[in-house]
Amino acid sequence: MTTKQQQYTLSINKYDGKLRLVSALSELIETRYSDIFHSVLVHGSVATNEVIAYSDFDGLLIVKDMFVDSKRLQKFKKESMKLILKFDPLQHHGWFQIKASQLNDYPQYYLPYEILEHSKLLFPNTETLDLKLSINTELIDYKKSLKQLIKSIEQQSILDFDKERLYDIKSFLSKVMLLPSMYYSVKYARGIFKKQSFEMVKPNFNGKEWECIERASNLRLSWSYNLSSFQKNVMTRPEKIFRRLTKKMIAPKASEELKNTLDDEFFESLRLYIKAINEQVL
Repeated sequence: MTTKQQQYTLSINKYDGKLRLVSALSELIETRYSDIFHSVLVHGSVATNEVIAYSDFDGLLIVKDMFVDSKRLQKFKKESMKLILKFDPLQHHGWFQIKASQLNDYPQYYLPYEILEHSKLLFPNTETLDLKLSINTELIDYKKSLKQLIKSIEQQSILDFDKERLYDIKSFLSKVMLLPSMYYSVKYARGIFKKQSFEMVKPNFNGKEWECIERASNLRLSWSYNLSSFQKNVMTRPEKIFRRLTKKMIAPKASEELKNTLDDEFFESLRLYIKAINEQVL
């Protein structure tokens, strides 16, 4: 039985922005952890130099197989998260990660290569890296990822957002704004850069269904909050206890703008949007 393997070569250029976080991460890897990585990429708004107040850090670690379960990799993650949390104290996910051997059987459902086409090189320190991927197209299950995302959104939708803190609210909004790209992947059987997905799929939904995406996008653009010295101290610590404290007790509460935007109309629009997605592609 033959498998359908598609070969891709992505030319990833060196990060050319001026964000201090990326420089600090590059220095950390080059000076202390260069031997454990095949390569390290940054993607999302940091890679495209479109950082705004809402932006978090998206990075992919391609780890040499022999170091996947190593204490050194765990130590790197802890040290690098200290830097990442200074950039975004509300960061709600860690690094994306694959083994170097998975380049020969790339998990397209996990992080579509179309996203990596917009990424930048953090390590190694070279102008361009030709990243060779082999993808088994018969094993890609975009539907499973979309169903998991919808389930997670529906579980968070029952929270009382008048009482929730910004950590959970940002997590929730980020998931909602991921729906267009995940829907696109299921409908058209290929990945897409999140930013491009909004324009591509908007015509497939009516105004009421799409309203939740418009509101979430507007909140992203107007995102703003202030932290006290105490909050900064707690929210920039990567240890689990401090992340739990950030989520449950320390992160700022929702502003009036957030509360007014995440009202009954928003959640009715979200319900209709998910219903339309289910009817169209699931």
